[in-house]
Amino acid sequence: MTLNDAQQIFSFFFAIYFFMIVERSHQTYRPWDTYQAIRGRSHNINRLVLAWIVLMILPVTQFAILFTLLGSFDVPFDATINGVFRIILISISSFFTFGYFRIYEGFLHRSPEMFFPEDELRELAFELRPDFWAHFIPGALYLIVPTLLLVTALYI
Repeated sequence: MTLNDAQQIFSFFFAIYFFMIVERSHQTYRPWDTYQAIRGRSHNINRLVLAWIVLMILPVTQFAILFTLLGSFDVPFDATINGVFRIILISISSFFTFGYFRIYEGFLHRSPEMFFPEDELRELAFELRPDFWAHFIPGALYLIVPTLLLVTALYI
């Protein structure tokens, strides 16, 4: 399988942003504590399952859809303003992964007692912000706007 230039640019930036959300979620919320999850701690299981769905499965699925879409078009990157603009739009379009992080945060902050035991909540270095919609709406915008930018890059 040969990747076109648009797919290569999109994949490169997606890899950077995807790594950043996984690393940031790990540092802030510790969702990947499989040891405690396997030991049966329900809080860790809840966090792990939510993280797999929202931080892994959904972003990779959206990436695959957009990646396939980019492969269906011949996106020229000529030395013009439009060519440079396409590179910028495709690069920014992989920023959608941060939307999933914000949605993940929304669920965690909405019901912290479901995802963290009391002792762990005191240890973690984040302030509870329980307004779900204040996380979800920016998250949804992070998903929608970059996707629209990618579609714009295909048609300019």
